Amino acid sequence: MDWRQGMNRAIEYIEENIAGNIHIETAARYAGCSKWEFYRIFSFVTHISLGEYIRKRKLALALRDLQSCDEKIIDIAVKYDYDSPAAFSRAFHQTYGVSPSLARKDGVQLAPYPRLIFTSYDKEHPAMKKPNNMEAYSQRGYYVKENAPVYFTKDIKKTCDWFQDILGWYGDIIMDDDGNVASYSCVFDYPGELIVSGLTPFRGIHLFKGEPIQGVVGFIMVQGVEKLHKLVKDNGWTQISDIEPQPWGANECRATTIDGSILRFFETT
Repeated sequence: MDWRQGMNRAIEYIEENIAGNIHIETAARYAGCSKWEFYRIFSFVTHISLGEYIRKRKLALALRDLQSCDEKIIDIAVKYDYDSPAAFSRAFHQTYGVSPSLARKDGVQLAPYPRLIFTSYDKEHPAMKKPNNMEAYSQRGYYVKENAPVYFTKDIKKTCDWFQDILGWYGDIIMDDDGNVASYSCVFDYPGELIVSGLTPFRGIHLFKGEPIQGVVGFIMVQGVEKLHKLVKDNGWTQISDIEPQPWGANECRATTIDGSILRFFETT
């Protein structure tokens, strides 16, 4: 069983028990890991805590009940573990911007928080067919929060390998030119076997064949810049600056790539 299947089974268990008792140890067993590893991997991959996900899903199902049946609001509140209608109303309003009673009125359109589904990139992204190690990803210690630059390189395969070997990213060739030479690829900071439906943004880099830019090509927000810096050093790459505080409220380091281009990694403070 791979990580994707295990996480889907854990989510299925949570959904089946969303109005009852959810035992995190049981969910973790479905995922094939310990309770604490499950907490860590879930938040690392989805960028939301497990507790917040469960809370939002309870409110999503409460919304469904409000709009599909005549059950009393107090009974729906108790069903989804709220001690009082007032507490339920506050949480519901914070999430949907309206009260439970208003949500029940005809014609009110609200979008419930979706159930997570871990699926494959294979059909949409041919480059993402390699099996990847989710455990290594969860232990890497950093992830990209915002990113989408374009990167030019004379040797896409070699550059893809650099991103994998030095930064711990994932990628492969997507398109060859007429001479069977790589002309386009994408590299991502997360494993290609995994996408969180509706939540995973594009945090990759587009690689095109061309003359490398000898300067800054990416200004990348990360969570865990110190761990990124250590990883690069541990992987034997010395062309990375020290982490330095910036006057605009961030800690930043600069990595010079195999092409001589510069990636600026920063974490806000």
